Amino acid sequence: MEILSTGLLTIVFSLLLAFVQDTSSSLSIFGYHYFSSPQTFFTRVKSLKKIFWLLCLAAIFAGPLGMVAGIVGISYAGPIYAGVVTSCYPIVALVLAIFFLKEKPTNLKILGIVLSVLAVIFISIAGEHHGGNETVIGIMFAFCAMLGWGLESILFSLALKKATEDHSSFLLATRQFCSAMSYLFCLTFFYVFFPLELLKVLERFFMIKILIICVVSAMTSYIAYYYAIKRIGASLGTTFNATFIFWAGFFSIVFHLEKVTLNFIIWGGVLVIGIYFATKETIKNLKLVH
Repeated sequence: MEILSTGLLTIVFSLLLAFVQDTSSSLSIFGYHYFSSPQTFFTRVKSLKKIFWLLCLAAIFAGPLGMVAGIVGISYAGPIYAGVVTSCYPIVALVLAIFFLKEKPTNLKILGIVLSVLAVIFISIAGEHHGGNETVIGIMFAFCAMLGWGLESILFSLALKKATEDHSSFLLATRQFCSAMSYLFCLTFFYVFFPLELLKVLERFFMIKILIICVVSAMTSYIAYYYAIKRIGASLGTTFNATFIFWAGFFSIVFHLEKVTLNFIIWGGVLVIGIYFATKETIKNLKLVH
C-alpha cells in the first residue's frame, strides 16, 4: 500500500506539473500569434480542422499515456529496468517512420540510431541493478511509454506534412493545448477518486521559482524538439531527445553530484559516434539545400 500511495503521489505531482507547463506554453504561443496578427490567428485555427485529431492523438500518446506509463514503470520496476525499455523509443520512431512517413534511411543512419540507443541504455544501467516489487508489471508499463513516445513523434510529423500552412509553433501550441486538457481530465479523475493524494501534492506544489524554471525549460525543450522533428525528421528528432540521460549524467558530473566513471566515458563516446553516423547524411542534405 505504501508503494501504491507513493506511486499515486508521484503521478499526481507529474500530471499537475505537466498541466501547468503545457497550459503555459500553449497560451503563450497562442498569445504571440494572436497579438501578432489577429486575423491570421483565426485563419490558422480554421486550417487545423483536418489535422486536429492527429495533434490530439499525439498529445495523448506522449502526455498521459507516455508519461503516466513511464512513471508507473519506474515505480514498479525501478529506474534501471524502466529506463532501458523507454530508451528504445527512437527505434520505434524509426520503424514507424519507414512505414508511415516513407522515410528511406541509409544503413549508416540506422547504425547510428541503434548505436545511440545502445549507448543511452548502457549509460542508464550503470549503478545498482535491482527492480521494484513487481518488475514485470513495471516493464509492461515502460513498454507502453516507449510505444506512446514513438507514436507521438510520427503523428506530429504527419500533422506537419498535412498542414496547409507552415507554422510549426502554432501546431505545437495546439498539441500542447490538447495535452493540457487531457492532463486536466486525469487530474479531475484523481480529484474524484483520490482527493487526499491530490490535496497533499497541492499543499507543496506552489513554489514559484521552481515552477517558473520548470515552465521556461519545458517550453524551450518542447519548441526545440518539435522544430527538430520538422527539420530532420521523427527518427532523428527522437534520437537526440533520448540523449537526455547522457546530459543528466554530464551535468551531474559538472556540478559534482556524481563522479566520472569508465562506463560513462566509454558509452558517452559511443553516443557521440552514433549521433555522428545518424546525422551525417542529413547534415549533408541540409547543406545542399542552402
